[in-house]
Amino acid sequence: MNKWTVAVILSFTLLAFPLTIPGSAAELKPLMAGWEQHFTVTWEQAENRGKPVLQGYVNNISPYNVRAVRILVETLDGAGETTSQRVAWVPGEMNGATRLFFQVPVAPASTYRVRVFSYDRQEFDGNFR
Repeated sequence: MNKWTVAVILSFTLLAFPLTIPGSAAELKPLMAGWEQHFTVTWEQAENRGKPVLQGYVNNISPYNVRAVRILVETLDGAGETTSQRVAWVPGEMNGATRLFFQVPVAPASTYRVRVFSYDRQEFDGNFR
């Protein structure tokens, strides 16, 4: 066998048999450190067509325009440990001091946590009119 055949076989083996890491998958954390300085999140449990959802608002308390907002919705057990996580898009764009509505399907849980996962700050050059 030449070196390319060995490389192809090795690559196929790694793809066919992914590594198993003991324990659960790595816990997601917000990608934007300090998001709490720019946003607040208010939410409540509700139902949509008989299924549980979290619905609420991402409030932009900064003077910046933002878009592509994603939230991290987590279910927590009685001890406050994360049992599941979901990243969801919040549709729309926000100017400073405005808010966007979201509604995310969730599994039933004793407690939930919702945080801003990521966002894009819109920048305009000085000649924008």
